[in-house]
Amino acid sequence: MKMNGVTLIIAAAMLFTFAPAMSHEAHVHGIGKLDVAVEGANLSLHLDTPLANLVGFEHTAKSDKDKNAIRKMANTLRDANALFIPTAVAECRLVSAKLKSSVLDQVSVKEAKTSSGKGHKNEHADLDADYEFNCVHPEHLNGIEVRLFSAFKGFQQIDVQIVTPKGQSAEKLLPTSSRISW
Repeated sequence: MKMNGVTLIIAAAMLFTFAPAMSHEAHVHGIGKLDVAVEGANLSLHLDTPLANLVGFEHTAKSDKDKNAIRKMANTLRDANALFIPTAVAECRLVSAKLKSSVLDQVSVKEAKTSSGKGHKNEHADLDADYEFNCVHPEHLNGIEVRLFSAFKGFQQIDVQIVTPKGQSAEKLLPTSSRISW
């Protein structure tokens, strides 16, 4: 099915709006959610995950050890070029990386774009990350290697929803299978 720009935008909006209802429960340790949208030269990624997958805890960061873990996590997530490797010949470059979580407000995360996000002070904290890439040759973009499993040992599975000009699809990534293809 071939999609025009308006149809793709509507499909992506529906995917990002209804995906939580269609995927796993709102907050399951070990499982993250990644939404992928391709339109023209733009590649957009949205990661939604329990904080426990990233740092091993969800409570308020009070100790220096916890604060350092949050800072390290934020620095790793901001380095999206190391976490998400689009098809090389597409020549995609990171344009922006935005992190949102209530725990980021508790520590000074240098250069991180942060704001209050989902989560309670002592339990069930989540992190949302939005990444925008621009691709020189988007016609060659046909997949992404996702390296979240090697960067964050708390991930057991990542549920992926994909919208591209070729259509919509879903994949399940595991530590042994971490490439998205379309």
